[in-house]
This record gives sequence, structure tokens and C-alpha cells, in this order.
Amino acid sequence: MIVCTATLLFTLLIFMPIRLNVDVQAYYSRLSADIRVKMWGIKVFSETISLDGKNLNCNGTVETRLNVTQLDGEKGKGLLKCLTVDSVFVSFQNNMSTMPSRIILAENVLCAIATRIACGVSHCQIGSQVYACLGESRACFEITASVNVAELSFCLLKQGVQVWMRKSAKS
Repeated sequence: MIVCTATLLFTLLIFMPIRLNVDVQAYYSRLSADIRVKMWGIKVFSETISLDGKNLNCNGTVETRLNVTQLDGEKGKGLLKCLTVDSVFVSFQNNMSTMPSRIILAENVLCAIATRIACGVSHCQIGSQVYACLGESRACFEITASVNVAELSFCLLKQGVQVWMRKSAKS
């Protein structure tokens, strides 16, 4: 009985979904974004990324400077495949003093059409809104995603084997 209980608990921990809440605020005028990731209500990652010419300046959890021209878009695809996006909410907040009301209305119509199309082709909850505000214009994204330990472990193992095979092929 103890072995069965331990096996069930082990299986539960391996296949239990880990929920991630990602909040992104992208500022148009500063060419920067604030990214916050929470897991079970605990802040895991907090980063401010700004574009400075050809460099991405990262301040927060990871302090680094990356050259945009040298980034490899293929490296993170494997990890992104094991994430399941549950919901996406997008809001565009436009400054009323700098943006004409016709543009805000056109954005509202385009967001409604894009949300309808995205809801038709995806299996997650999608929402969008366009606001007129008095502060700085920005786009806000709230993304809820989940991953389980088994998928993540398999993905990392697969990447490790691929790196090992490349190294053994070179030597």
C-alpha cells in the first residue's frame, strides 16, 4: 500500500501542470518592455528590456547586453513547444492627447476582428481591449501558460542529446 501511494504521488508530481503567469508591458516611445513571471503567486522572473541601437539591455533578474544581430532564433523553439498557452489578454493603452480618436476606433475594430479570428483557430481564451488614457502609450499582455515536469524534462533531455551528438560528430 505504501509503494502504491508513493508511486501515485510521484506520478502526480511529474504530470502536474505548473502554471506560469506572464505580464508584459511594452512602451512604444521608449522601445522597452517590462516582463514579470509569477508561478503560484511567487515572482520568479522580473526583467526590463530596452533596445539601444543593435543591443538589447536587460536589467533585473538577468543583467546582460545582447547583440540583436547575433541572436539565434532556433535555440528556444524546443522549450516553447512544451508550453501550453491557456489564455492571452492584450490591451492597447493610447494617450488621448497624442492619438486622434479615429485611430483609437480603428484599433478597436482591428482588435475585435483579430481576436475573433484568433479565437476561431486556437484552443485558448483570447481577449483584447483598446483604451484611451492620459499616461504613456503602451501595450499590455497577460499570458497564462502551463507546463508539466515530464514534458520539460523530455525537452531538456532531447536538447542535451542533440548538443552531445554535435560535439561527438565534430571530434
